[in-house]
Amino acid sequence: MKIIDGRARLRTETFIKFWDPDHNPAIKDYVEKYHMQDRLKALSVEQLILHANEAGIEKLLIYGSTPEENSRILKLSKEHKELIPVGGVNLKKGISVALEEIIRLKAENIAAIDFSFLCEKNVNDKDFYALYGYCEVHSIPVIIHSGVHFSRSAYLWKAQPQYFDEIAVDFPELKIIMSHGGNGFGPSVLAVTQRHPNIYLEFASMRPKYMAPEFIQAANTYLKDRCIFGTDYPLTDFDNQVKLWQYALREEVWDKFFRQNILSALFEKPVKN
Repeated sequence: MKIIDGRARLRTETFIKFWDPDHNPAIKDYVEKYHMQDRLKALSVEQLILHANEAGIEKLLIYGSTPEENSRILKLSKEHKELIPVGGVNLKKGISVALEEIIRLKAENIAAIDFSFLCEKNVNDKDFYALYGYCEVHSIPVIIHSGVHFSRSAYLWKAQPQYFDEIAVDFPELKIIMSHGGNGFGPSVLAVTQRHPNIYLEFASMRPKYMAPEFIQAANTYLKDRCIFGTDYPLTDFDNQVKLWQYALREEVWDKFFRQNILSALFEKPVKN
């Protein structure tokens, strides 16, 4: 079976510096909860790809968060067929700057846009609608953080399920990937996803045994076409995450979960309203 990792990051010096446990208390929580110590060293792209391949992962969605990172990821994706580039934008410099970056990334054939709204406004805030609208018109999938996080400098409720329901109603042909699958917000996440055929749940970094059983049942049955595997590497390790999810899911849905659903989310046309 060929696996695609729906969320991973490069282990660059810049990235590793951000994950210094002394950076802030929340970072320390992540490092301890996910046993990241052995993965907090810089690693070449070639070594990262080899490590992923050893776990059965053929391709990885690699995320940027700044224009500089986005450019580097685009360059690397042209050099390494295993990498699928995802560009990141935020509103720290305003909507116009974010929109200009999305337009630039579209011209470079970016696979999707990751909206880093974690420390900003609610994901359904009308300030973001120009960006969502552009992505819908130009068939660019969007990826939005939707689960529990441990940053104590940001509010937890900015990405509640009902906010995604509003986005999907207002932009019915926008492909939306809810990163971390709305973990922590309960079964209403599943109701929103079932209601909107262009919403997908990506379970990056999630450990099945700690998830509500309704989510595993959904991934095995009525949402088997819209649940996506991801590691959020180096938050979690490639091999361990693959094994955990193989154990949790029925073998007949493995190909959808580990490969086909992310391809559908990124490259198939949206369901018409």
